[in-house]
Amino acid sequence: MSRLRMDDESKVAGAAAATGTAKALVKGMGLVDLIAADGPRRLTDLVEASGVPRGTVIRLLEVLLDAGVLRTDAAGLYDLGPRLAVWGQRFLDRLDIRGLAQDLMAGLSAETRETCFLGIVQDDQVLYVAKIDSPQAVRPAAVVGTVNPLHSTGIGKVLLAHADERTLRRCLERPLVRKTPNTITDPDALAAELAATRDRGYAIDEIENEDGVRCVAVPVRDHTGQVAAALSVSAPAYRFPREGLPAVAEMALAAAATLSERLGHQPPPPADPPGSHEHEEVS
Repeated sequence: MSRLRMDDESKVAGAAAATGTAKALVKGMGLVDLIAADGPRRLTDLVEASGVPRGTVIRLLEVLLDAGVLRTDAAGLYDLGPRLAVWGQRFLDRLDIRGLAQDLMAGLSAETRETCFLGIVQDDQVLYVAKIDSPQAVRPAAVVGTVNPLHSTGIGKVLLAHADERTLRRCLERPLVRKTPNTITDPDALAAELAATRDRGYAIDEIENEDGVRCVAVPVRDHTGQVAAALSVSAPAYRFPREGLPAVAEMALAAAATLSERLGHQPPPPADPPGSHEHEEVS
């Protein structure tokens, strides 16, 4: 066999190996996603939920355990490992918007006495990147680093209302998961709600994502004028009646405007009222 022929075969074998490794990586990440979404899982549960052969799942779990991406306990349950905490914290630490928002969120939480969240879009979900807890004992359950659907959350509705057409269409075309009896699951109804969000300047989560929790959320813009994040105030519905939403929305809008300015956003100058120049003298 010629040297050229041997080199060609080596290249083909290398490509096949890379493809196999990539497939294994995708399957391994799928297992991590299952555990992240549903909590600790047994081997049999992971095999059934993933559709991956048992032997392959076992080999992938061994690699993930060795890397610290997953951990297991005496009962045989697989859970997220310490390495993910390190990666996640480093990711969050590098989001400068968190530092810029911290004092504003603390002020908003102190003013309303409720929980304040900051969220961004990640993989067509809301990722909570910062939170200031209410000083009161009963408060929303979401924590920093977790995700929720776009369509059922106040922050998600703000982000969707200002998303590009491709992202919006992708969200409206997929099944809208019902999180509570109030969740909007009809695409047309959601589109109408997003239009209303743009018109009034803030979004409302009317107990649509977490039972008993109402929320108002407002957009945060970056130096390009695009909505880069959203700020929300969430509270148990019995402490946060619908008639109180506009007042809290005004507070949140003020905080979001300041945060947007810190991100380099320059709002357009206010328009002159009609007729304001009618009596001006011409020099």
